[in-house]
Amino acid sequence: MSDTANFIPHQHNPSAARDVEPPIQARANSNLISLLAEQSFDVIVVGGGPAGSSCAIALAREGASVMLVDARTRGRDKCCGHCLSGGAWKILSELGLRELVQSVATGATGQVAWRSGAQGFEMNLPALGAITPRIELDKKLLEEAERVGVRVAQPATAKWLAGGNVAVRMLDQELSVRAKLVIAADGLGSGIARARGWNPKSPGRKYGFAGSWRAPLALSNWSAQRIEMRVVRGGYLGVVAESQEHIHVAGLIDRNSKVSRPDDLLNEVARDWPLLAQALQEGRPTHWNAAGPLPWKPTCIADEYTALVGDAAGYAEPFSGEGMRWAFESARGLVRAWREHNGWNAAAAQTYSKWHCDHIAGRQQKTLRTAWFLGEPKRAALMCQTARAFPRVASWLACNMIQ
Repeated sequence: MSDTANFIPHQHNPSAARDVEPPIQARANSNLISLLAEQSFDVIVVGGGPAGSSCAIALAREGASVMLVDARTRGRDKCCGHCLSGGAWKILSELGLRELVQSVATGATGQVAWRSGAQGFEMNLPALGAITPRIELDKKLLEEAERVGVRVAQPATAKWLAGGNVAVRMLDQELSVRAKLVIAADGLGSGIARARGWNPKSPGRKYGFAGSWRAPLALSNWSAQRIEMRVVRGGYLGVVAESQEHIHVAGLIDRNSKVSRPDDLLNEVARDWPLLAQALQEGRPTHWNAAGPLPWKPTCIADEYTALVGDAAGYAEPFSGEGMRWAFESARGLVRAWREHNGWNAAAAQTYSKWHCDHIAGRQQKTLRTAWFLGEPKRAALMCQTARAFPRVASWLACNMIQ
């Protein structure tokens, strides 16, 4: 396994400052309202997660005037496994964001252990990934966006009107803002995609959830750099040590299964896993972050006015950090198309759409095939047996996990 990143763990407390809007941000929004009436932008980005912020940063560095609108207050957690796959480091280097992301990493990921019932196997990942808690990562990216000149409105909402016009609402005021390109980085079920009529005709029936809590005694027995995956009927659960004292879980549940709530899935997995049972004796998440539907595959991702990036552009069932990699990679693809065509137009939209299909959508289909094995414990157990008996199968799975 190649060591592609050096980590000095950043100490992260998931229970610190959530849902807090600093007065300085409110004043910044008030000042921004007066500016919006006086100018248009080259780009409006809707959504301040990794995909949206990295697009805003990269395009601002290209000389574009950029506004970013995010509905959440800064410092809020989001539904995410907090893992970044090792395949993302080259992408982050190209975007000029590698050092920033490494600065918030609380640890590395280098091994995945799968278990379904009595069957299980372990495998090393070809490249070290990172544990990057979203509260800190998103804050750092937004700060960098502001540093390079992006106008950030947060909390604020954006609604597609027509032909590059967006209705931005903040501080109980609504203004129409115009841009040459509207980038939708507003996640699963994207409101911009729906307004454009690009939403899937048959959305998925699954949803994801995530939460953290303090469990230092259980984590004293945790193996470093490990992602633990547990499969039960109706869903699966991924677990990492977010810090030396905090455990983080993220899972996927089928809406039609008997295990229909996050706590139900936790309890089901804990029945056969003493370490999780011990962690649950120390506490539980005080709240869950959820997202859906899954999978999400819009009918179109770009035209001359709009482009979808990150989860909004398509999402499968990532297992060990592919989701954040796809977010950064979609930003890289969009910026390349912008650069190739000296801005945004119908040709740039076509270039980006083809690039996304070739580099991201195809690999997402691979994760869906892997997810099919995980959808039922007997199939998952068979996969575990096969991977343990045939190292090439485990190697194939490992390659799929750094897509």
